[in-house]
Amino acid sequence: MYALKHKLHRVETALRASMRVRGSIAQPVLVEQLTETGLDFLCDAGAQCRIMPEGRKTPGPVFGVYVDMAFRLPGNDRELQTRCRVVFCHRLSQNSYRFGCEFHQIDDVDRALLMDFLLRK
Repeated sequence: MYALKHKLHRVETALRASMRVRGSIAQPVLVEQLTETGLDFLCDAGAQCRIMPEGRKTPGPVFGVYVDMAFRLPGNDRELQTRCRVVFCHRLSQNSYRFGCEFHQIDDVDRALLMDFLLRK
């Protein structure tokens, strides 16, 4: 699925979002890229430690990890909420990481708003 994501129309963004993993407190992240199948977000090292599986701190492919994301698209007051499967982690700097995710669960209304946003870009 990750290879397919690179062939899809990708929209660069800078959307503030909240991310929650394993019932933890929501943390602010930045959605950097959106496609019809998923998103990439940036976070700090603290969030990266919460996301990565126990005992694993090195970037790379990620398996079996899900995060809950909430964000608003420009020009829309509705908060989109989705559960995402984490696919990869890249370290950008000492305190900055990029995670790539696939949508696992997304409401039909939220998906329609996302598709409309992507088609306009």
